[in-house]
Amino acid sequence: MTIVFTGRKADLTADLKSVAEKRLSKLERILHESPDVHVILTREKHRHRIEILVRGRIGKLTARGHGAVMRDALAEGIDRILAQGRKHHEKWARGRKRRATRRPAESAPETGVTTGPESDGPTVVPMGRVPVKPMSVEEALLLMQDSPHPFFVFRDADSQQVSVIFRRRDGHFGLIEPET
Repeated sequence: MTIVFTGRKADLTADLKSVAEKRLSKLERILHESPDVHVILTREKHRHRIEILVRGRIGKLTARGHGAVMRDALAEGIDRILAQGRKHHEKWARGRKRRATRRPAESAPETGVTTGPESDGPTVVPMGRVPVKPMSVEEALLLMQDSPHPFFVFRDADSQQVSVIFRRRDGHFGLIEPET
């Protein structure tokens, strides 16, 4: 890990530098990488401020701390950057777990009906049942316009056949009716 210190009207003592390096070494274990760290120490009258910038494969993390003494400001800034690192690592780990569960398993899926020999074909997953109400095409079109769904299943009141109205890519609506 590369740590660069910048002092703006502040004295960078060896003790302060060793404390920062020791506490920031935890960041390597948390992030599982060796990031570049820039620590900016600023003194304004009776106030001490710290800004920590971390750049690595993960992106950028920044944290600020302030206090009456430089050591307090440094502790606050490092605590905040470590918390951000932990949060980022947990988020990354959850994503890895989520992606791992999405991968198709070697065995047959737990739910759904498979087609083809030994589940080599596509998988059909039941999504539930839809009540098919008798109505005219105009009524179905009005309901479809208000609906966020891409299609609407209904029973045509005149022919008593199940029909489907769907939203086309050009913004118009299509109607599928069975042959009689």
